Amino acid sequence: MRVICVNTGTKYSQWYVDNLKHMIDNYSNLKYNKFEVVTENRYDDERGVFNKLLIFEKFRDGQNIYFDLDTLIKGDCNHLLREEFTLCSAHWRPAYHTPLNSSIMSWQGDCSWIHDKFMEQMDYYLLKYRRGMDQFIYEVIKDYKLYTIEDKFCSYQTILDEQDYVVYLFNQRNKEMLNEGWYAKYFKSNI
Repeated sequence: MRVICVNTGTKYSQWYVDNLKHMIDNYSNLKYNKFEVVTENRYDDERGVFNKLLIFEKFRDGQNIYFDLDTLIKGDCNHLLREEFTLCSAHWRPAYHTPLNSSIMSWQGDCSWIHDKFMEQMDYYLLKYRRGMDQFIYEVIKDYKLYTIEDKFCSYQTILDEQDYVVYLFNQRNKEMLNEGWYAKYFKSNI
């Protein structure tokens, strides 16, 4: 079993990688063999979000679970392990936006077909999907399952206080993670 994250570009310092590993090791109860960090910046779009697709090219066997670096983990995550490719229902997003989110993804075996599909028309997809990889998966891939709110995750964009969720997705509020909010007690000591 492997835990995966992606850290390309300069948006996230090493603290975010170390912090994710700290939470995995201390709160998630995930028994993993490898903690993988993808740093290759192959798809140099201005946001770097399509580099996340490299996880499907690189990790083609075993059980896999991916977390964004701007994530808070404060409890058992074994219920998030899935055989079929699964990502988050973005229940917090406005209706006009993509209704799924790739902050947590899990799959077993080979899902390289997702990356292969992107490569078929890479330049076109980079231009068309301005909202990023989530939009690409929603509009092109379509073969996925969704975590729901019953899977005990939420977005910090809509739920700011500590509640009974196992995972909080900070969704582009990574700088807020460095503040002394209620969530800091779960983090590796700040920079």
